[in-house]
Amino acid sequence: MSLASVTRGAGPDLVMIPGWGMHAGVFAGLADSLSSRFRVTCVDLPGHGNSAGVAWPDDVGSVADLLLAAAPPRAAWLGWSLGGLAAIAASAREADRIDRLVLLAATPRFTATGDWLCAMSADELAGFAERFERHPERTLQRFQALQFSRDVDSGRGLRRLRALLGDGEIAVPALAAALRVLLEADMRAALAACGRPVCALLGGDDPLIPACVSSALSQLLPRIRIERIEGAGHAPFITHEEVVAATIADMLQEPAAPEREE
Repeated sequence: MSLASVTRGAGPDLVMIPGWGMHAGVFAGLADSLSSRFRVTCVDLPGHGNSAGVAWPDDVGSVADLLLAAAPPRAAWLGWSLGGLAAIAASAREADRIDRLVLLAATPRFTATGDWLCAMSADELAGFAERFERHPERTLQRFQALQFSRDVDSGRGLRRLRALLGDGEIAVPALAAALRVLLEADMRAALAACGRPVCALLGGDDPLIPACVSSALSQLLPRIRIERIEGAGHAPFITHEEVVAATIADMLQEPAAPEREE
């Protein structure tokens, strides 16, 4: 089976990939804002949204292959959270099809290790995966609340997110398999070797990605452009939609820097 997608707008192609436990509908407002300048294709991950009938593959590279099959021949790619890992994997598979990457509240590794400390602990994420397998709906609702910082807009952001998501069914096996990617995937080498312009747009108060990831990303990829939205959590496009849309549009239209001389 192929992955479901929705396309709107006209202009240079932009592929947008949502995060774990979400579907492409979460991008409705952001895609509408960008569709005046770009042809935006939002693709559901396997086991998510209208791709619920597609089994989650064994590895993130195979997820990337499914996304590439659903994407335009050449485009800029934006990945939110888990979608960012998938976008990096796609660039490693077929770099010529990807003009640039935008990592939206995303990082090449979501669990901490000795040389990558700006991430969640593996034990914390493993505990979350265990809770999801026991109580999937309750855990998913809790995860939705974790998308937002503890500011005055958190309640409004959560209501907006849940309105966009609706009452779709949960493909528990696929989401459990996708959690293993968040636990195990390490796309740092692939990101460093990407060879395409890379930008990162981060929430300044993201409860899931520590602030120190900015310096870690800069060390990994010195040419990366990083922007932070202060007061925003893990879903900045929900609470700060206009700022996010304007920043992404600027990132996508920024000329690529000249290649580094050896």
